[in-house]
Amino acid sequence: MVAKVFLGEEDRPSEPETLYKVKEVSDVHDTVEDHIPVLLCHQTVTNPTSSIREALDFLEPTKGSRVYILVFPKLSPITKLHGDDLFNVWRRCMLGHIILWKVGVYHQDVSPGNMMWYYDKLGKLMGVLNDYDLSSLADESGPQGNERTGTVPFMAIDLLTERAQRGEVKHLYRHDMESFVWVFIWICFRYDSKGALLSPSSRRFDEWATLGAFQCRKDKRDFLHDITDFPRPNVGRRTWRLLTQCAWVLKKDLDRLSDQKYDQLIEAYDQSDDDEEEKDEHENANEDEVKVEESVDGLPGAVKQPEDETSIAAIEAFLRMFTETKGWKELERRIRSR
Repeated sequence: MVAKVFLGEEDRPSEPETLYKVKEVSDVHDTVEDHIPVLLCHQTVTNPTSSIREALDFLEPTKGSRVYILVFPKLSPITKLHGDDLFNVWRRCMLGHIILWKVGVYHQDVSPGNMMWYYDKLGKLMGVLNDYDLSSLADESGPQGNERTGTVPFMAIDLLTERAQRGEVKHLYRHDMESFVWVFIWICFRYDSKGALLSPSSRRFDEWATLGAFQCRKDKRDFLHDITDFPRPNVGRRTWRLLTQCAWVLKKDLDRLSDQKYDQLIEAYDQSDDDEEEKDEHENANEDEVKVEESVDGLPGAVKQPEDETSIAAIEAFLRMFTETKGWKELERRIRSR
């Protein structure tokens, strides 16, 4: 067993609450069942710093953080796996994650440290998406996904912008899905084909862990646009094929979003020009002005996320962009043929 002790904010759903919801989902979805952390017991210590807050004359000294103590069965990290087993656990975490997201459990912190595995009684490898302390629930009040959560090296490029870091970009399903891809890329470039950690000089992505959000965003974009400039990692042919195809999907989606922002920028200016012309012709008319916001890249223009980004159809379509690649299908066939 392992014990997890952490400080959680009072206005965020507690991890035990979230795990109870996850367990309810697993009881009716086979894709989630046996692929979730098992909470053996837990304890909450309220107002651990209330005396300090009171001494500092805080307005509400009894409100704030709480200490949570949770006990789980011990699991193994995904970084211990390679080849087909790495893909299998990565895939199982991803497929369970989308089910939870569609019913309103938003993980929002996909990283290698939160992807675990174990062998069941039949010796079957079981992937587990762990650590729900930064998650949010759709049916709960409080933070609902706009606040900055995640681990920088694995966060979606869209969440590494200045606006996102200020909490002005909603955390969407595709952001978590992108994090899954960065986890896969990170592991493949950091470990050899047998799962052994490479020498420091060969781990070129390690610096992402120490970079700020904006520089990490730039480095990720460079990787996606110039992947052939990076030496191929010491992984099998099938794993490399999947990695490059997933990176290609991310690049195409970034291009789509970039084109969308340009379209919105041009449309906003065109509308603004039309309004100005109409105002000149009808000086006494009371026309509304078009408000132009600052875009992600510092250019003026509207950058509102499309409403359908949150629909079930959009979520499922985004996952299919990865699961329908030849690399994914080939590895999945190998897993199922065992």
